Parts: sequence; structure tokens; C-alpha cells
Amino acid sequence: MASQQMAIANIERIDIITEEAQPRVFSFDTASDASAEAQISAGAENELRIKNQILAQNITEDIVKGFNISFTDSTFSPDVFALVDGGESSVYGAEEFAKYSAPTAGEVVSRTRSRIAVYSSEKDYDGHSLSYTAFVFPHACGTPASVTFKDGEFFAPSYTVKSRPSKGSSPMTVLSLPSLPIVVSSTDDLPDSPVNGKTVILTAADSIAGLPETIPVGTYAIYRGSAYEEI
Repeated sequence: MASQQMAIANIERIDIITEEAQPRVFSFDTASDASAEAQISAGAENELRIKNQILAQNITEDIVKGFNISFTDSTFSPDVFALVDGGESSVYGAEEFAKYSAPTAGEVVSRTRSRIAVYSSEKDYDGHSLSYTAFVFPHACGTPASVTFKDGEFFAPSYTVKSRPSKGSSPMTVLSLPSLPIVVSSTDDLPDSPVNGKTVILTAADSIAGLPETIPVGTYAIYRGSAYEEI
């Protein structure tokens, strides 16, 4: 049987979805690169060898503990920077950025756990997007952000988050989505006339009219012709 082949390209968007009672979603489409490096507990091979013969081997397999996800943003987003780095960001008035303060030196930092979703698109022969592929990493925690400045170049912060799922959970999920998700925090955010395949991320703690109450907060739901279903 021939395997299905998908031509995947680009970073269409990155979502950071906090694992809170009422999740916050930080979305940006300005990432220039992203990578996920598997973190493993290495297995061992213990062989019983007598002279020129191997009589037996005792082998334990590598075990995946999670992933370290690294990405670079082409712009500076104070909210994303604060979430990953673990400090506090403040604004003037309603939304104008004022100041960021990094975590206190020498003290333990309590960072918010999040799910990281990196979206790519499946391309057709003529170059248009057939669908979107989301690589999702759960229970991720930020690390101190790295900053580099170069004269004549735009500031592009680099981030690393460590995804370590709970026992019995998958360390990575790959989803095929017909559309990029819409963040839904109220009934007003739902499309008036959703088409089949429309995808949403529910962030409201209370149920929203038009979405089944069985869909957990912070998860994906896809419209299947007549109603939304959890993915």
C-alpha cells in the first residue's frame, strides 16, 4: 500500500494556549523558524560476550520524555516575551506597551504552562493551501528568553519552551485542519454561517451558545456540516 504524501511548507502561525481555567491564546504569524527536539531517556545494550561469540543481549529502548521547542519571532511581542521568560509586562492605558520586568534574579520562577501549536500548510501543485497541519506540544514551560542585537537589523527574540507531558499522555499530536483556528471567547466570535471544516479554539470557561457543552475549554472543535465536534 502506498503511503499518503503531503507537501508541507511554511510557518503559517504559532499559537501559545495557556493551560489555565480560562485559557489565553497568543497567536502570531511572524515566526521565521521553529524546531522541536525530542528529549529522551536513552536505553542501554548489555551483551553477554564470551570470546568471539555474543550469547545474549539485554536491550532497553529509548523513551521519549517530551520535546524542547525553539522558535524565533521576527517582531517583539511583549505578552509572548513575558509568558516565555516568566516576567511581567505592563501597559499604558488600554494596550500601549509600557514596561517589561524580567523575573527576580536568584529566585525560583513560576511560569504558566501552555500548549504550543505550530501550523504549516499543505500545498497543491499550483501553490495554494489545501489544508493546515498543526504540530501540538502539551504542558510546555518557558525558559529565559535570549536576545541578540545587530546594528541595521530588526530585533528578533529567540524562545525555547520545554514540553513535558503528564504520564500516559502523548508528547506530540499532529492534526490536519481544513482552516486555521478562530479563537472563540464569546458567542460573537463564532462565524455566523460556518462552512464545513471551520475550526475554532474555545477559550471561555462557560459554555457558548452554538458549541456543545462537552467540548473542553482550550481544545479544538471542527464544524462537521451541522454542529461543532471536538477534535
